[in-house]
Amino acid sequence: MLTSVPIGWLWLLAAASTVLSSCVLGSMIPLRKFRIAYPVIMVSGGAVLIVVCRLNGIDLTGALVMYSCAHIGLALGILPQRKLFKEIHERWRRDEATDHLKAPRRHNIFLVVCFCVVGFAGFALTR
Repeated sequence: MLTSVPIGWLWLLAAASTVLSSCVLGSMIPLRKFRIAYPVIMVSGGAVLIVVCRLNGIDLTGALVMYSCAHIGLALGILPQRKLFKEIHERWRRDEATDHLKAPRRHNIFLVVCFCVVGFAGFALTR
């Protein structure tokens, strides 16, 4: 379904989803190094994803849809942890210990479920 869309729109979807997840995580983790490194790492991972998909017989359109869906699922799934990231950052700036701060189990489950559901939806949209 989405693979029948012109390739230019899929590149735009991939770029928009990368920007979305970078902005969401960049607003939660206000470190300059992270804001620079995260998009670079994600785009590099996307390039590796495209190569692996091509080696397994999945065309470029399918790889771009899966890449976009992965970023959208990550951005949606990480939203409940905003307060935790903010608290960790504030304690880190005050040189307090942050080892005892952990994400609640329901937040981790929500992240995994969002990522998997959107990933499966992306897989279904490539068929």
